[in-house]
Amino acid sequence: MMRRPLRRILAVARTETLRLLLDRSSMGLILLVPAVQLILFGFAVNLTPKNITFAISRSCGSQRDFILAAAAATRAFAVVTMDHDSSPSHFISDGQALVAIGCHGETFSMAADGSAPSAVRPAAAALQVALLSQLVSTSLPETAPHIEVQWLYNPDGRTSWWLAPGLIGVVIMISMLMLGALTLVRDREQGSWEGLLATPVTALDALIGKLTPYVILAMAQAAVVTVLARWLFEVPMLGRASVCVMAAGLFAIAHLALGFALSAIAQTQIQAVQAAVFFYLPSMLLSGFMFPFEGMPRWAQLIGEGLPLTHFVRVTRNLFLKGATAAAVSAEMWPVALFALGASMFAVIAYRRRLT
Repeated sequence: MMRRPLRRILAVARTETLRLLLDRSSMGLILLVPAVQLILFGFAVNLTPKNITFAISRSCGSQRDFILAAAAATRAFAVVTMDHDSSPSHFISDGQALVAIGCHGETFSMAADGSAPSAVRPAAAALQVALLSQLVSTSLPETAPHIEVQWLYNPDGRTSWWLAPGLIGVVIMISMLMLGALTLVRDREQGSWEGLLATPVTALDALIGKLTPYVILAMAQAAVVTVLARWLFEVPMLGRASVCVMAAGLFAIAHLALGFALSAIAQTQIQAVQAAVFFYLPSMLLSGFMFPFEGMPRWAQLIGEGLPLTHFVRVTRNLFLKGATAAAVSAEMWPVALFALGASMFAVIAYRRRLT
């Protein structure tokens, strides 16, 4: 009795695989997009502030060298030479610099452009620390404490090491959600839906059969990103690659099932795509992939904890950079498994309603 459902599932999976293989342009894009995104994110995105324009008022006089030494220690600033004496806020408002310092006796007055906080705030904070360190070492050269900071897991602070592991989840999420969302809508618009209804395939058979080839494809995408991340950016893989692949498969199932459900509900491909975008954009913003998860308000963190991408990003970063064990991975992946189960049940119910 078990052979019949298995044969039906394999028949659906074979049909879907042949359709994928015949569509060479789509297959090329599915495998090319991860590489392009990794290259763009890895080489173009850098969260470490650099070349922040920095002006020093002529009022600082002899203290200019002291300030320049502190700015050089941060390695974040490009000094702009000023031939006139103005307040720091004047340099900012005129667009001549993003950070400026003026001197009033022994007091330093700093102004910073708050319209670009992600770049300017860390640089300004680093400059404050450098100035205080310079002041302490100058006034108390013999007794000044020396603080050593040991940066673990990413000692050079490379942005690519932080982004590349999470990008695996983003690529799989978008690809699988879109492919799943367009599956049944495409069948209806191409006329193959009626043929599927004429077969003895059940909702569960169709779900498993149609999504199996895409799960394998998702694992291939994860492998592509992993290999390129190690080759291009020397991102270490301290954990087991097999654990990462298995986690990627479960993560793909969650989004494929959700996309399948959206596809069963939607009337047109445009509706299916809009529903998919409505889900994956908040996932990217609230998962901690692009912005620090700890800096979000509590309500946003609660929403983020319910998204599979949040947990998968933690898993990949811990596997790559910290060598997380299988037990640690399981602790993060059980919410993804629950989401996949709920999405699958939703997909089966939506599919059955389409059959009636």
